[in-house]
Amino acid sequence: MNESSELSTRPKVLIVDDSRIVRATVKKHLSEHFDILEEADGEAGWKRLLADTSINLMVSDLTMPELDGLGLLARIRSSGDDRLHHLPVIIISGEEDEATKLRCVECGANDFITKSTDRTEMLARVKANLELAATRRELAESRAVQVQTTTDELTGVGSSHLLDLQLNQALAFALRHNSEVTLLLLEVNHHQALNDKLGEKLYGQMLGLLAKLLEGKLRKEDTLAHLTGPMFAIVSPATPLTEARIVAERLRNSIANARINFRGQQLRVTASISVANSWHDDAQSSERMMMIAQDRLYATPIENQVFMPEVNTSIAPTPLIAEALVMLHKGMGTELQPHLLALMRNLQPLLAMANQELNLDWDLSRLDE
Repeated sequence: MNESSELSTRPKVLIVDDSRIVRATVKKHLSEHFDILEEADGEAGWKRLLADTSINLMVSDLTMPELDGLGLLARIRSSGDDRLHHLPVIIISGEEDEATKLRCVECGANDFITKSTDRTEMLARVKANLELAATRRELAESRAVQVQTTTDELTGVGSSHLLDLQLNQALAFALRHNSEVTLLLLEVNHHQALNDKLGEKLYGQMLGLLAKLLEGKLRKEDTLAHLTGPMFAIVSPATPLTEARIVAERLRNSIANARINFRGQQLRVTASISVANSWHDDAQSSERMMMIAQDRLYATPIENQVFMPEVNTSIAPTPLIAEALVMLHKGMGTELQPHLLALMRNLQPLLAMANQELNLDWDLSRLDE
């Protein structure tokens, strides 16, 4: 590797100062480690930043002709360009008072040095700001990758990776709190015929529209994910079978009633939905629940249907008090009847306190039977 190619890999620093002496001093301090560019006023510095996207850091004076340091800084931070918005900027000034430093920081400066700063400190400040900027870029890229892996590119809803994360989290919570998790698996009927008729691009747009339709029918705590092709899945924590059937029928009807036009004709789109439940299917892993839901979906080749598990009252979980109140509010008294004694026993310490403090003269002995 020749010397010029080695130099080209070094970070590039732009010095913007109307004093030739200051520019020469900063260049002398930094040129051993960085490629140095120079401009004599703020406007020229701004034009250089726009023209050269490889600049890694800027050192700018405060008082300059054409455009002062704070004006240049404000223009950089409000540019709308992500590169410029996050560009490290060090203000260099002869003024050392705290008010000046505070103004610089409030306007978006990353650091502040004086014109009397020695070579060692200046090098340390520049290197530290470059390292911090690199770390922030890596974190931003990491977040972007995470968003991509948890968001389905085609439909904009959750990905299969997000589904797996949410399902495992919901199952772990349910195990700790004696609760349940419901998984709904939805498949668009006649998907291959629809794909052939619409073409791949329009078919993908249709799936995106259906995804938004489904998302609008769910609770905030539910997670909708697009798995592959015509398949969607919904993780619904703490949802009993009775409520799960209502949700599944609502989703099925929403798709069946959706108005999808193609070349002046209205397409009829339907979907089949299978339901798996951690309690009634005795499934405590995401793999097991997905397998049960898939088997149930394909066991009976009938379109536009909801396929439910059989209710197993012997293992039905006792709902939490808060969940029981919600179920009662929804008119689900029948589902609560098998759990009344267990619920009252859970409330027994509160009932005993109320009985004593309020002189209610209740006979709570039957709760101990």
